[in-house]
Amino acid sequence: MSLSLSPHKDVETLQLVNSLRRANGEPVSGEAIGQELGVSRAAVWKRIEGLRSLGYQIESVPRRGYTLISEPETPTPEAVGGFLSSVVLDDGLFGPEKIIFYQKTDSTNVQAGILARQGAKDGTVVVADHQTEGKGRLGRVWESPIGGNLYFSLILRPEIEPRYAAQLTLLTGLALAEAISGVGADGVEIKWPNDLLLGGRKVAGILTEMAVEESQIQFVVIGVGVNVNVELTGFTEEIGNIAATLSGHLKKQIKRSAFLADFLSRFLGWYRWYLAEGFAPIRSIWLKQSRIKGRRVQVNLLDESFTGWAVDLDVDGFLLVKREDTGVEARVLAGDVFLIR
Repeated sequence: MSLSLSPHKDVETLQLVNSLRRANGEPVSGEAIGQELGVSRAAVWKRIEGLRSLGYQIESVPRRGYTLISEPETPTPEAVGGFLSSVVLDDGLFGPEKIIFYQKTDSTNVQAGILARQGAKDGTVVVADHQTEGKGRLGRVWESPIGGNLYFSLILRPEIEPRYAAQLTLLTGLALAEAISGVGADGVEIKWPNDLLLGGRKVAGILTEMAVEESQIQFVVIGVGVNVNVELTGFTEEIGNIAATLSGHLKKQIKRSAFLADFLSRFLGWYRWYLAEGFAPIRSIWLKQSRIKGRRVQVNLLDESFTGWAVDLDVDGFLLVKREDTGVEARVLAGDVFLIR
């Protein structure tokens, strides 16, 4: 089952939700809402019922109106759209009308790829509450327990050379690090090229895929998984031993829809800067955030492993490591890189 909004329905839904939010728990009359939306009281009631069907708890107070008691935790288009900043809404790249929500799907990256080939717009966001075949790097599985975590993919159509697509993974890592810090989680680390760590344990991962035709990027899909509220017991023992969750780290539940909206705002800022000025000004910021430069690392490739010292990122965003065994500087294009603490 998927859910997305038409632009017309989206505007009305957000107006209604925001009207109820602004009341701060006080009743809002159907007449006042109707005047704001330009609809009848009967139409207001119908829209209220629509919100209730999506998980909003709205109380009807006789002769006083409607009170918003609670909002759904599930990151539906309505829920995420209600938290999107005016900057995001005015920019137009991301918007509630571009959010497609699946209660259950195989993989948001797979579905995003299908939609992109069908002509989905730049900035489409595919979100799922549960993945049955979540994808990780190097053919791995991203474990996706039902409810509680965030699984989403962005469809982008940047006018950049295919060789630079890896840079988008690094931008995404910066935006995720900011969003994780934004909910109060201190000490987040970016692990090249696509993982985010809390206390040395994985809290989020990124998978970037693209379609190229005649040396031109047709689209890029950036898949993101964030361990938000699921208990570690919801994972297999193997993953539970290396994973972290935001709720476990902070000892509180995190609203997924608000987190996703905040991430989209932060990613938009990095992405617009990147498209305007390239990767060079962002590269040094990533190196500082990752704290990898000058550190001793172990590199595990498909056919070999070696240790060395992280020297830099090259212009494409790949890691340069001076090997301990040969003294030669190696360009790491793929594989796993671990800090030797």
